[in-house]
Amino acid sequence: MTLSRFWLLAAMLPTATLSAELPLKCHLDTSADQFWFYQDQLVFKSNQFIIFQNFKGRVVTQVDVKTGKFSRTTHIGEPFVPKYQMLFGTCEEPNHVLKMWHMSSVQMDER
Repeated sequence: MTLSRFWLLAAMLPTATLSAELPLKCHLDTSADQFWFYQDQLVFKSNQFIIFQNFKGRVVTQVDVKTGKFSRTTHIGEPFVPKYQMLFGTCEEPNHVLKMWHMSSVQMDER
């Protein structure tokens, strides 16, 4: 490996690590409340939708990547009286965050 390739690779490594930790930032339409989602919470991805799961499936968030709109459903149950909560909001640049997550998972060619 040439010295220039080594420095290029070294410069790219922190970026790959950081992009995996980059959250998808979302906020509610009706308040200043925010939700951050991380790559390890992603359970489904299609051309139009991504779905996140939190708290052992009690919270599910669906994001429309074309519009940035999200809906979050929470089920609070045992040991409490079962109740559902629906929240709606907007996510910041979901396609950009998805691309960064993808880049962090791509294997580098080690020739």
